[in-house]
Amino acid sequence: MTVARRMSFVFAIMLMGGFASPAWADWRKAETDHFVVYSNGGERQLRDYAIALERFHALLRARLGGGGDESLRKLPVYLVADDRQLRVTSPALPDGIAGYYWTSEIDTLAVLVRGRGNELLQHEYAHHFMAKDGAGRYPGWFNEGFAEYLATATVSARGSATLGMPQASRLAQLQQGRWMPMDALLRARGAFDVEERNTRGMYYAQSWLLTHWLAADGERLRRMGAYLAALNGGRDPVETWQATFGQTPDQLTEALRSYMRGRLYYAELNIPAISPEMTLSRLSPAADEVMLPWLRFRRPGDISGSGDLLPTFRTAAERHPNDALALTALGQAEHALGDVDRALIALNRAIELEPENSEALALIGRIYDERADEADEETQSLALRRQSQGYLVRAMEADPTDYRVYAALARQRRTADTYPTDNDLTLWMTAVGYAPQVLSLRGEAALAMLEADRLDEALVLLAPIVNDPHGSSSAAWARDLMARVEQRRQAPASQD
Repeated sequence: MTVARRMSFVFAIMLMGGFASPAWADWRKAETDHFVVYSNGGERQLRDYAIALERFHALLRARLGGGGDESLRKLPVYLVADDRQLRVTSPALPDGIAGYYWTSEIDTLAVLVRGRGNELLQHEYAHHFMAKDGAGRYPGWFNEGFAEYLATATVSARGSATLGMPQASRLAQLQQGRWMPMDALLRARGAFDVEERNTRGMYYAQSWLLTHWLAADGERLRRMGAYLAALNGGRDPVETWQATFGQTPDQLTEALRSYMRGRLYYAELNIPAISPEMTLSRLSPAADEVMLPWLRFRRPGDISGSGDLLPTFRTAAERHPNDALALTALGQAEHALGDVDRALIALNRAIELEPENSEALALIGRIYDERADEADEETQSLALRRQSQGYLVRAMEADPTDYRVYAALARQRRTADTYPTDNDLTLWMTAVGYAPQVLSLRGEAALAMLEADRLDEALVLLAPIVNDPHGSSSAAWARDLMARVEQRRQAPASQD
């Protein structure tokens, strides 16, 4: 295998308890146009990493188009020192993992070991970025293969960039491992659609190679456009491949093996040089004590066993009684572990110190909303709901890009006789616009659109859920809902 470059190549494939330790360094934050990067390491390393992320974003925008990327919420990225610190944030991570990216209704963020996991983040940020255009239009292998293709991209200070540099680990898998059948690859919605866990790594490797093979030839790219159009029209993936490319699955396998043995082309191109604006700041001293354990509560899942963290948060708040960060972290932990009264005390103190603390304001709003649901009398429920809305509006004013707040306000309206109004639908679409990666929001927004008889918009929202390459448990639900939408679309014609 040789690696070659082509200067003229431009990839236009988008054809459409006690964790505090004085040994941990102070936490700093670098905020740019599209990222908020936190690190407990040195300032220079933090600055360089934030710049590298912005350059990668600029590359994606230059190659894939960026008309809607400005509406995305800034992605929080946390850089930690080593595996031990990484597992404070998520104890159940498998061995050998250098970081993770997570998106949910609770938060969307990435956590990485400094100096490792850069390709992982570029892979996941490619998904994150592409979600604004509805990645559900693309087959699972392309979603993953294209993200792998972008994972090794480089961008210099002057704007010179590379795309598609070969991944040694993927090549080794392909050269040494047993390939999965290409018809299975073409039909799979994603890696989690592959039954054998050991085959999933090969799914990523073959998806990367297939994408690389397509990108190396302009005629293949043109045919890929026709292939995607046919798939989105409901055609069978394997039959359509053979009709479009003139290859059986076995012939495609041989073409890829031959390509792998030859010269793997990568793209070398130039984009406008970028020197991102950046705001650097140092977090409060309490961050050394609470930041890593707090991240455990920023993703959904089983928090059993996390009660041993409460002494850490409570001690930090006692040591730093005028530190809004310590109090907000304590409030979220107390709420998650069931002591709502303690949570409110901590959170109210946090907003006394920081009136625009959007995290604390939003959580107080959520607590009052939960109490409204539990109230015995309607008048009490209405009063609590109004209190909740007041805090949520304040949170929205403090952070106008926080998708969680728009979704919370929209959910409160679901029991109203007039739901969904145009304003309700705007709330849902604003939430989805800031976080198109959160599939559950798309599902809730699609239900609202269906109720409002805005069927085309419901289908657009549902497509990425149906085709989620990461094995979303909601895919079957979304397919059923999409069928209902299609039936309603056909109903007027059948009655004529």
